[in-house]
Amino acid sequence: MMIQFTVENHRSVKNSAVVSFLASRDKSLEEYLLHPDTKKPLLPAIAIYGANAAGKSNVLHAMMTMRDMVIGEAARVSKGQKLPWEPFGGNKEPTSFEIVFLYQKVRYTYGFSFDAGKIYSEYLYHWPNGREALIFSRENGAYEFRENVNEQITLSNRTPDNKLYLVSSNDWNLSQTENAYKWFLEKLTFLMEEELATSETVAQIVSGNDKKARILKELLIADLGITDVSVKNISGKTPVITTTHRIIQENGNIEHFQLLIDQESAGTQHFFARIGGWLQALENGSLLIVDEIEDSLHPLLTRRLIEMVQDQTVNTGGAQLLFTTHDAMLLDLNFFRRDQIWFAEKNDKTCATELFSLASFSPRKGENVRKGYLQGRFGAIPFIGGDGAWQR
Repeated sequence: MMIQFTVENHRSVKNSAVVSFLASRDKSLEEYLLHPDTKKPLLPAIAIYGANAAGKSNVLHAMMTMRDMVIGEAARVSKGQKLPWEPFGGNKEPTSFEIVFLYQKVRYTYGFSFDAGKIYSEYLYHWPNGREALIFSRENGAYEFRENVNEQITLSNRTPDNKLYLVSSNDWNLSQTENAYKWFLEKLTFLMEEELATSETVAQIVSGNDKKARILKELLIADLGITDVSVKNISGKTPVITTTHRIIQENGNIEHFQLLIDQESAGTQHFFARIGGWLQALENGSLLIVDEIEDSLHPLLTRRLIEMVQDQTVNTGGAQLLFTTHDAMLLDLNFFRRDQIWFAEKNDKTCATELFSLASFSPRKGENVRKGYLQGRFGAIPFIGGDGAWQR
């Protein structure tokens, strides 16, 4: 589970911005809370609201960049190749990322700073017995180790300036850094503009096991009218996905007809592409990252996806969800706790993104936060000039 993520100097984020899954003292909806081996319970889901161009998607992009540098294309850079550095306003300062998470009941803190040419700092701590212990640290090329020192010195000498030590040490199967690396590999899941043909949904349908039955069940619950799905031409570049619908005639006879997936509505296609990865994340206890969760979906379908994460009878693996949205219908203190609702706002003077939680406003129990948000009480809405327009 993720505890906290911090980003500084990335795209529209200038100063340190923090998203925290640590629950506040809010006593509402306590049945939602996750109780791993931490002093405080954790939230199952966080929603980030904000005007267009406020930078909420850039917070998710920062997490995606961090993951890419650990297990993606940017992790396989050769000496001298550039890193995916996108500083605020074109400044020359390094970008920094830090993430605090739990893996196999042990807490880890991992972070690094970098620019296009090199890694400036990098560190990994863990709490194996409830006490902080350094696994490694790196500062301008100088390393510090507490365990397996001789081997780690050898591996650090093999690590170029533009490559993370977490990556290079795992290339050589170093046990001390293995679990932190595996968290990025196994638990950090992005559902961003999923392609139908390559989605996890297709992979699970092709597997032909009970996972297909679970997907069909969710398609029926979503009232999309789909009773079956088939995937053909699996070995080809673009598999053919066909949905089956049932019609009951006036005389009571039942007929079936088929559609190609691209003949379905945009909302059906989005839900289909997403549901397989969603169910897989719930099973694996992963952290789901979703930009604009409501994209082409009916509000009740969006709500259903979130409910699956918030309901511990469904989410038995401790999965979490971090998403951006414009769906004001979700702003309901009977659905979300105050600490689950976050806002991204662009500073009027610096144009830098600022992040803050609804809990910082201390809204009253039962308050209509949707109305307050649309009236601009919490910021993070567009300023639209002209008579009769919403204004802050």
